[in-house]
Amino acid sequence: YKGRTGVYELVAIDEVLRQAIHDKAGEQELERIARRSSPGILEDGWRKCIAGITSVEEVLKVTRED
Repeated sequence: YKGRTGVYELVAIDEVLRQAIHDKAGEQELERIARRSSPGILEDGWRKCIAGITSVEEVLKVTRED
């Protein structure tokens, strides 16, 4: 592998998530709703592994939660 490649997570605010924010839903509820419609950072990393852009080790290194 050569160079750097970003691994991203993007949350699109759809109507369901917008309403939950408006209703002052908690952090866990907002995350649950967001994960239903948006791939996470780990999924983006795995896609890049499958495409041969990066390695499993690198994905685990940058997505590990403490």
